[in-house]
Amino acid sequence: MRWNKEDKDIPEMDRQPIKLLFDSPGGDLDAQAAICSIIELSKTPVIGIAIGMVASAASYIYLSCHARLALKSSYFILHKGSAALSGDFDNIMSSIDDYKKEIDKLINFIIERSKYTRTEVEEQIKKDWYVRAPEALQKGLVDEIITDINALL
Repeated sequence: MRWNKEDKDIPEMDRQPIKLLFDSPGGDLDAQAAICSIIELSKTPVIGIAIGMVASAASYIYLSCHARLALKSSYFILHKGSAALSGDFDNIMSSIDDYKKEIDKLINFIIERSKYTRTEVEEQIKKDWYVRAPEALQKGLVDEIITDINALL
């Protein structure tokens, strides 16, 4: 947010982009949603750069970036996540209903930001879904494979 504040008087197309490097096993669904929302609101372009494993919540944060680059050795792990529930029956069922809605959002998020079909996503996301950089490029998860070190600078 700092860069958006500092750059507020600079036209969006003239701003220096924010570069985020990704090599992460993932994280929390709620934190991921907040970070994705902030990236989407950013008027300063945010470039996601996959430099290794980009898994779980990290893959969704990466997909929210305005441009997405990757090293040829990078890969993504997409899945429905995991949850631990406790409480009485009604509260557990309420949590399950909410979790289902969140998973539907994640499925739509992938579809909106890639060339995968709904059928492909719904089938593959039943398990840990590994996507290597060449396929990620072909299917639109990645915009470009990095071939020049200057892209990282």
